[in-house]
Amino acid sequence: MVPPRRPGRPWPGGLVGTYALHLMQSGPIYGGQLTQRIDERTRGAWRPGAGAIYPILTSLVRQGLARSRREGTRRVYELTPRGRAHLLEVQARIRERRGRFAELRGLILDMVDPAERGDVVLEQLRGALRTVVAAGQSATLVPDPRRRARTIARARSELRIALSELDSISIGGRR
Repeated sequence: MVPPRRPGRPWPGGLVGTYALHLMQSGPIYGGQLTQRIDERTRGAWRPGAGAIYPILTSLVRQGLARSRREGTRRVYELTPRGRAHLLEVQARIRERRGRFAELRGLILDMVDPAERGDVVLEQLRGALRTVVAAGQSATLVPDPRRRARTIARARSELRIALSELDSISIGGRR
């Protein structure tokens, strides 16, 4: 008896593979570029090595989502029509479930020593605030000026609500 065929993975190659497909939208990439871009976007917090990157890129080629070719001494990878269609599906899922992705931070908190969780939460907050500020400042992150202005206004509103909630918390009779 033939086992049932598993449905395609929604994130081929995990987050790195999906991010690689995203970068390929702008043109061919090579493994070192992918590593460098991840390093830049995570502000140096994560720099996957070649041993992680190239098997993922090879898997994307095997799945027909990317193709590769030699360019001098480098192997470059580019998006196929199938990869582009898949990326559109992933982007639609992200739009539908964007709040759920933010909740993955709970998994990280579970793995942190309870005595350190406050520091981890504050660092996550700093990172989120830096991202909001960057989105407000950057025509690259949010190209439409009206959307940027709306993002800033909504961020201010969310911050006011959160500050009000923090002000109402009483711990041990102190605020």
